[in-house]
Amino acid sequence: MKLAISLTLVAALSSTVSADKADTLFKKAKKLLSEKRYAEACKTFEEVVKLDKTALGGLLNAGKCYEEWGRLARAYDWYEKAQVIAAEQKDDRADKIKALVEELDTNVPRLTLKITDGADLQVLASITLDGKPFDQGLLGSEIRVDPGPHVIEYIVDGKKKKKMVPVERGGSSEILLDLPKGKPIPDGPEDKDKDPVVPEAPTPPGRNQRIAGIVVGSAGVVAVGVASALTLSARGKWKDAIDEHCMGSTSMCDPTGLDITADARSRANKMTIVAIVGGAAIIGGVVLYLTAPSSETAVRITPVVTDDGAAVFLGGGF
Repeated sequence: MKLAISLTLVAALSSTVSADKADTLFKKAKKLLSEKRYAEACKTFEEVVKLDKTALGGLLNAGKCYEEWGRLARAYDWYEKAQVIAAEQKDDRADKIKALVEELDTNVPRLTLKITDGADLQVLASITLDGKPFDQGLLGSEIRVDPGPHVIEYIVDGKKKKKMVPVERGGSSEILLDLPKGKPIPDGPEDKDKDPVVPEAPTPPGRNQRIAGIVVGSAGVVAVGVASALTLSARGKWKDAIDEHCMGSTSMCDPTGLDITADARSRANKMTIVAIVGGAAIIGGVVLYLTAPSSETAVRITPVVTDDGAAVFLGGGF
């Protein structure tokens, strides 16, 4: 109980001290205003409002101070705050304050900071208006400012740029910030003007590998077939040379017989190598075909023996 009473007394004493201080500051501010010492007077009125934020007298006089000083945008802010408090308190002066705000607003200049269409905002590091940070979200929007010249500074790609624009009482001005254009934004997937993209049907599993197997195997078959034919041809020439130029024995060949038999032997050796390579290609093609990932793959290998040689035929579906 004693603690509650003590706290109540402390609060009451604190309120009394604040009220006394606010009254002293208010009188000081009024005197400064009468002497047209606007900077000091307006600052002192603001200190009064800090002590009592709902004091209409302090709010209205702060607005009047800035209005007489010529800083109409600041005056508008203070009068608007007073209008809100008067409406909340249902003060008899509420209508007069509202009319005051509306009349002053017609004289408050407007300024709009603009950027070019498609400008790259990412290169814009900062903007200041009269030395104070400017919210980039207000770009393109009209803002209230005091009459007179205003300085805009901004940094683009590390380079500082500066512009000055004058605004008159009741007038409006626009200023364009020089920014480089950004990269065009690609159309999104929901662009209805474009035809829908139809995905291509996926290639059946193993199809390419089976084709490769058939190509390789077929090349091997051709190689073996050609080698077999040329080998048989060389053997025939060799036999003819033995009969006609060698009297049935290689040791009895005349010069022509020696040339023919040597040439036939050389061709036979080369065709043997070709046949070996062709056989390897056939085996590789078969392996490629059989190992292709498909459960429906069917391969047929058909060996064929003829009077002129041997061959292997591959067949299947893919």
